[in-house]
Amino acid sequence: MKRIIYYILSGCLLLGTGCSNWLDVKPSTRVEQEEMFSTEDGFKNTLTGVYIKLKSNSLYGQTLTMELTEYLAQHWKSNASELSGYISAYDYENSSVQSIIDGVYTDFYNTIVNVNNLLDFVDNGVLSEDMYKLIKGEALGLRAFCHLDLLRLYGPIPGEQTDKKMLSYAREVSRQNMPVNTWAEYIAFLEKDLNEAEALLEGVEKKGIDDDYFTYRQNRMNYWAVMAVKARFYLWIQNKEKAAEYAKKVIDGVGEQFKLSQPVDFTNKDYIASSEHLFSVHVYDLEDITETFFYRSGGVEQTKSLIAGLFEGDVTDVRGDGKLWQQLQGGTTGNRYVLMKYKQSEAQVSTREQIPLIRLYEMYLIAIECSDNSADYQPLINELLTARSMSLDMNNAGVDQKNQFVSMEYHKEFYGEGQAFYQYKRRNDKTIMWSNTPGSRSVYVLPVPKSEIKYEE
Repeated sequence: MKRIIYYILSGCLLLGTGCSNWLDVKPSTRVEQEEMFSTEDGFKNTLTGVYIKLKSNSLYGQTLTMELTEYLAQHWKSNASELSGYISAYDYENSSVQSIIDGVYTDFYNTIVNVNNLLDFVDNGVLSEDMYKLIKGEALGLRAFCHLDLLRLYGPIPGEQTDKKMLSYAREVSRQNMPVNTWAEYIAFLEKDLNEAEALLEGVEKKGIDDDYFTYRQNRMNYWAVMAVKARFYLWIQNKEKAAEYAKKVIDGVGEQFKLSQPVDFTNKDYIASSEHLFSVHVYDLEDITETFFYRSGGVEQTKSLIAGLFEGDVTDVRGDGKLWQQLQGGTTGNRYVLMKYKQSEAQVSTREQIPLIRLYEMYLIAIECSDNSADYQPLINELLTARSMSLDMNNAGVDQKNQFVSMEYHKEFYGEGQAFYQYKRRNDKTIMWSNTPGSRSVYVLPVPKSEIKYEE
């Protein structure tokens, strides 16, 4: 039977005084681990280490936001004879593509084991009640978040799942082979983690803690982020009623803490809609990453005519031509048509070095998609039209029209954030925009590393 084997580190500590001093540490004994978690700082440092792992280039710092998943969604021009072409052609047997996919898988489970190491000790009585709820709630939310994206990448197409074992939901640190779970087992564990995270974080989030560790909530798995992940999770498992419930809880509950960005925000160069970030990662070298990946000669680009078609001739949309999409000089073909979303502005201190992982805008799209009652979805559509200065005629939109609107918005809004590919897979779309390859299981289900697949015993 299939087994997942962890060759991973069991902890991550902050050593020294600067962020550059984060190192992976492997405690050799149970005694050393007990010493590490004998103080509040030990828990805080380990949890912070998890966030640092999440924003590595191989996860959300690049690969799963602006790179791999965007090539899979056909969002970037590619060269058939280069790595970009192999990814865009869904050639998962190519050794370089395999290496990237395997790296994502391994780094996810490495991150999860650090979470599990913390959870193994969190009930030891060291933490105050509020700090306990905060740290354990964030840890469980992060474990669920990682497992959900593992499911979205390596799991079956929703609706095609069977009772066969598929992926491991890792809930403990072990040197032994981890059992591989069925779909039903996996989503039950995931839902349990989210439910517990929600319960732990709700009270402490609303009350707040007089501790510097509680600040910058948008960069942490906060209560509203957990609720948003629940909406995304329920939509993935095709429970539209629960997805709508949690999306609306977020929309109606966040108040002024999170709100839809407006046209003036984009005019002021807040291209990443920072006020909408329910959960984002702070990447200290994002300017260097994006200058190389987007804005220097040889960076990613898209054809201007394709982007014009995407925006359906809407010249007022704040995300369109001359705004989030601009013509830059350089490259073998002269001018390049480039996404400016991650262009770092010295004037926008609060929006610099941020990569969004889940946003309020997505909650609106989920709520719209999950309702066929125009009295429910039309006001939400109108809010989005205003927020992005869209001139599309969406008055009295029928169900088919609003579903097409949602589908296109995942491309327009989350371009460069890695979300469009998941929508193709979730819907099991047979047509992938700008691709001649039809959607299928071989496209949508990324292979687990061959080293993790064991022959039937």
